[in-house]
Amino acid sequence: MPVKVVESLLKGLKVLEVVARHPQGHSLPGITRDTGLPKATAYRLLQTLVASNYLHYFEDTAKYRLGPKVMSLGMSSLASQDIAPMAEPYLQELSKRIGQNVNLGIPDGGEVVYIIRIKVRRILGIDLAVGSRLSAHNTAVGLALLAFLEPQRLQDIVLELSRDPRISQQIGLRGDNLLERLARIRELGYALGEDEYFAGLTSVAVPVFNQAGYAEAAINVPVFSQLCSKQELLGEYLPLVLETAQTISQLRGHAPGSQPVARSQQ
Repeated sequence: MPVKVVESLLKGLKVLEVVARHPQGHSLPGITRDTGLPKATAYRLLQTLVASNYLHYFEDTAKYRLGPKVMSLGMSSLASQDIAPMAEPYLQELSKRIGQNVNLGIPDGGEVVYIIRIKVRRILGIDLAVGSRLSAHNTAVGLALLAFLEPQRLQDIVLELSRDPRISQQIGLRGDNLLERLARIRELGYALGEDEYFAGLTSVAVPVFNQAGYAEAAINVPVFSQLCSKQELLGEYLPLVLETAQTISQLRGHAPGSQPVARSQQ
């Protein structure tokens, strides 16, 4: 019995295969050329794939890249790629949408290392670059990471931090104060730092999850409180930061919908 082939499905899969061969993104003309499809057909398929989250469209470059839902097809090999090149275009897009600096940090013991810095505003008094290190226990980006680390890894870090008398005064005996704060962050789904480094600097940070469901990085957005209120940061910017973090998490193999939902602080 002859097999009935669904031509439209084959065309859509062909588009996905072509885009997958261009990790830095592929344009509509390039996709039309490489698939041999009419421009109108290719565009219609692309719009459908974008609407279904199988592709993501970047307006600034007019290019398409594989979207987070591709992970649901079992293409977990994407999660083995370095997170920086995978995350950077999404962080660039976030920065343009909110008009603020955006950073991505990864944990290293009791510290956070910035691996991406997107600067659109200069923050006086702070000279951070890719490779800069911050303490994890008293910065929003570090707290967002600590709150969602593997329990044993977190326990080891807190124990190490507690051995420093100066840090122990901040985090409490055996880290009790820190652990209490981290529990609150897990409820909210984000970390908020007020007057970080100096008075007037507020920062919000959201974890990026790996395939196992633990934080492997965190997105951080610092703002001047005189230019951006706490209400604006949490009400307007935070949802976009969460959206970006969820997209990157899914690309890392994290199942959607399993991380905490952020709630505004009033």
